[in-house]
Amino acid sequence: MPSQHPDRDAEALIDAFAARLEAAGVVFGHGTDNARDEAWRLVTGVLRGSRVTPRRIAELEALLRRRIEERVPVPYLTGEAWFGDLRLRIPPGVMIPRSPIAELLATRIHPWLRREPNRILDLCCGSGCIGIAAAYVFRGAWVDLVDDDDRAVAAARENVRDTDPAVSSRIEVVASDLFESLGSRRYDLVLCNPPYARSVELDVAAEEFQHEPRHGLDGGADGLAVWRRIVDDIGSRLNPGGVLVGEAGGLSHEFDAAFPQLHAVWVDLERAEPQPGGGFGVFVSVGETVGVGRVG
Repeated sequence: MPSQHPDRDAEALIDAFAARLEAAGVVFGHGTDNARDEAWRLVTGVLRGSRVTPRRIAELEALLRRRIEERVPVPYLTGEAWFGDLRLRIPPGVMIPRSPIAELLATRIHPWLRREPNRILDLCCGSGCIGIAAAYVFRGAWVDLVDDDDRAVAAARENVRDTDPAVSSRIEVVASDLFESLGSRRYDLVLCNPPYARSVELDVAAEEFQHEPRHGLDGGADGLAVWRRIVDDIGSRLNPGGVLVGEAGGLSHEFDAAFPQLHAVWVDLERAEPQPGGGFGVFVSVGETVGVGRVG
């Protein structure tokens, strides 16, 4: 007979699962940084408010075994991930949201973004998490979500459909290799979390990260291959006064050396994990410093 205290039963499951995850030595980093939060995401992602039943327990036990034995990240087990207050559908083959750009968005990119943006671009959008979050923050903006991967584009479109119609009506998902299919569109705010891991780092990365699509992580030998292509064209894509917000992980020194023209400001964040290269991996560059208006 199902328990009359489903919340208590769920809490007991979370506690038990957290202990087993801790003992198994799994690696965190796909939206959580500890066993308790990981167990909470797994249990609540499956129960979704329903009661704990023997069938649900069996389902959760099977997923926990996959998490421990196969090292599958929890979002691929539950089919969902959280990005701030957004719950997103995350099928296998699509990058799991975890960008600290979310924290900067919550500040409305203050003090660098000096006026409300009319057009926003989420470049290398993956699931669409950053761009959808931006559409909620900037209620008057039109947002383009761009990715060159079919699975990412499909997931982004599904996540857009799940949003408030007042938000989804302002978002367009575009299948494009960076700026290639965007015509002459220009933007007031470009948000970009491209692949920036060094290839050699991925070869020895924890098994959990091997489940994600390599092309969504691999930035080439030095991690900056995709960024070079972006920087080559960014000046012709920002409107005057426009702002570029990007992520490069622990490569801040290498990034500054490669792209001094961006005058990148590496942002201090409260909730993000400090990076080995210093800072928190997120930078802001104001349009005037990157040759806005340049074409070709």
